[in-house]
Amino acid sequence: MLLLSPLLKAQAVDGIISGRIAFENDEPIAGASIRIAGSKQGTKSDSNGRFVLTVPSGASYRLQINYMGTAKRTINADLTKQKETTLQITLFESTNELDEVTIQGQTTTQKAKTQIVKAEVVDTKAHQQEASTLVELMNRSAGIRIRQSGGLGSDNNIMLNGFQGKSIKTFKDGVPTDYLGAAFNLSTLPVNMLEHVEVYKGVLPTQLGADALGGAVNLVSRLGTQPYLAASYELASFNTHRATINWYHRSDNSKLFGGLDAFFNYSDNSYQVTADIPNEETANVIPEKVKLFHNAYRQWYAEAYGGWKDVFWADEFRLGITTFYMKRDNQFAALMERPFGAAYSRQKAPIIPTLRYKKSLLNGKLIFDQFAVYSSINNLLVDTLSGSYDWYGQYHAPVDAGKRGESGNASLADIRFSNLTTRTGINYQLNEQHGLTFNLVFNDYNRKGSDPYGAVSAGENPVDLQSLPADYTKVVGALGLSSTFLEKRLQNLVQVKYYQANAVGQEVNLSTGRLREETSKAKSSTFGAAEALKWNINPNTFFRLSGEYATRLPEQQEILGNGNFVLANFGLNPERSVNGNLGFGYNKGNHYGVEVNSFYRITKDMIISVPVNLIYSQSSNVEQVRGIGLETDAYVQAFKWLRLNGNFTYQDFRLYHVTEPSILYLERARLRNVPYFFANLGATFNVNNTISNGDHLQAYWYFSYVHEYYLNYIPKDTEPDGFLGLWGDAKIDAPNIIPGQNVHTVGVVWNPSPSQPLSINLECKNLFDAAVYDNFRIQNAGRSFHLKLNYILNYSHNK
Repeated sequence: MLLLSPLLKAQAVDGIISGRIAFENDEPIAGASIRIAGSKQGTKSDSNGRFVLTVPSGASYRLQINYMGTAKRTINADLTKQKETTLQITLFESTNELDEVTIQGQTTTQKAKTQIVKAEVVDTKAHQQEASTLVELMNRSAGIRIRQSGGLGSDNNIMLNGFQGKSIKTFKDGVPTDYLGAAFNLSTLPVNMLEHVEVYKGVLPTQLGADALGGAVNLVSRLGTQPYLAASYELASFNTHRATINWYHRSDNSKLFGGLDAFFNYSDNSYQVTADIPNEETANVIPEKVKLFHNAYRQWYAEAYGGWKDVFWADEFRLGITTFYMKRDNQFAALMERPFGAAYSRQKAPIIPTLRYKKSLLNGKLIFDQFAVYSSINNLLVDTLSGSYDWYGQYHAPVDAGKRGESGNASLADIRFSNLTTRTGINYQLNEQHGLTFNLVFNDYNRKGSDPYGAVSAGENPVDLQSLPADYTKVVGALGLSSTFLEKRLQNLVQVKYYQANAVGQEVNLSTGRLREETSKAKSSTFGAAEALKWNINPNTFFRLSGEYATRLPEQQEILGNGNFVLANFGLNPERSVNGNLGFGYNKGNHYGVEVNSFYRITKDMIISVPVNLIYSQSSNVEQVRGIGLETDAYVQAFKWLRLNGNFTYQDFRLYHVTEPSILYLERARLRNVPYFFANLGATFNVNNTISNGDHLQAYWYFSYVHEYYLNYIPKDTEPDGFLGLWGDAKIDAPNIIPGQNVHTVGVVWNPSPSQPLSINLECKNLFDAAVYDNFRIQNAGRSFHLKLNYILNYSHNK
């Protein structure tokens, strides 16, 4: 009924006024107001600057177009002799001054870019029509690399300014994503689900209070202001299918709202790789191209929500229910050394309830924001095959019929992870210059399961280690004072943080292999501090300076083990780091701009996984790391129809004060598996009235370069001799080198008409079919072709 009601209303009128609103450089304007003079009827432009108004024909109308920061315009639309008209409207930047006070408007994405702490904002909304993945968009930004271990649905490793892995925290709308398991994986999340992505390097905003050592990624969900229904479908190489649905509705008085965000992913991931295949006659290993045959991934995810806004008892009260399912065929283990043909993993959560409550008090000076969620996620890992597969997909009977498991360690691990997360935020505006923000995040994790093939304790009564309960509780509190001085040209943020973690479980005695009789406990607590300063020299130029003493508490698995072959370590210390950032930026609106950022890190008690014996591994504090880096990002609107952008990042992170006798030779060695130089270039072309009158065509080209780096640590004297290690050859074996990457992507997006909010996208990734090696030298897909359809129905035009 909700979907039919706007269509029934459309039948009562037969005139259509549509159009596209853009800046003078043809960049589309989202959120511009279009209103018919003398009436309350109007609408707003979408992310592509397009709008549609349905009105009675046979009359002439005056449209008033308004957007903050631009001069107002009035346009005539004549429907006396026709039933439809299409307008191309250009708005020009303007500054309105009243009593020497400048009034200027910003979108949510623009506000995120200009805050005190350093943030790289990935405007996913501007790329929703493209077949670009979230990983690709983030990798086109300065200082960010996300490495994948294969195709769609594979594991990924985030790297920001030298930090990686668990040192980087991921959030969804300001809440840690642990409660969603792998459902909100960066490599599977469609860009159509997001408004934008905030990537923080170093100091975090107070409202993201977390034990992030090197930065954080905040995924901001697609925002609903006007009722709409959006859908997209992508068909691509390797039998890849991706679909999204986003629906938002509100009542006539705007008090009651509801919506649905859902997506589906499937891919065979059957691309070609170069594998080391042993010759049956000579036993020599020969590199040969083969097609992956057991690498499929399937996933669905849905979140339904509803609630009230702007009622006397709440500014927002929202209830949500999330459900998801995913299954991944495992073609190989952590490294691409040998193929699997039957092993798979599965993760599902039937119902995850969420609650959010917001309320402002004291005339808006005090804002209270509470979020709570409980999730129970089931993980299943199946690796019970008797026999093996080769790289050609052929099955071979086992030599030992009693031995199971393609990985060498059979598994039927069925584990349930429970997670209770609450986040409490309080903002209080002391006066016009100073504001206090308090944020408290509480997490309670629990793990329990079984594995009939898994590790057991020694002794007469062996115990399945997966069946042992493991509990982990973590609290992170942050208090921040933000201040402005010199007529808001100088902004300052000072923070103090408190971290506490408690773990309870049972340990295995490494000497005897038996369970310790007593329950083991671990507790850690510490404080942190941060300072960030931004000086706006003028509206176009700024400096940023920040420093912090950061802490990352050990994760549940690092302290408690995984109940299988990763052992517990209750003596593990938190990671600690001293971080500093200095940046400069200059931008001239939409015309051109440049930003330079430098960073310095000293990290102690870094947590890594080390082998204990031939069977077990364990997390341990063994390394200290120092590093410096520089990143530069620039853009220019070369012509009205052409926009260019580019960036590069260089970082030098090395081991210092190595104390382990067996690895003293690695003093000042670069961190392994970490790129140290990478760059991006991009060009976007915009043309109107190409195939039909009123259409819009956008063509784009992206180039990504990653310099070769090293799979394992190498001594400093074996590095290339050239400037900054960027020229020359490393004096090591080729298998230890992750080759340089040169990847080109081209595509085109066509919008037929503003009155038909449909877009068609054709894209080719890896145009020249380059060999792409990523995290731990895992080979990714070569050339692929993509077709994406995107449609948005804004069905409240008459309101």
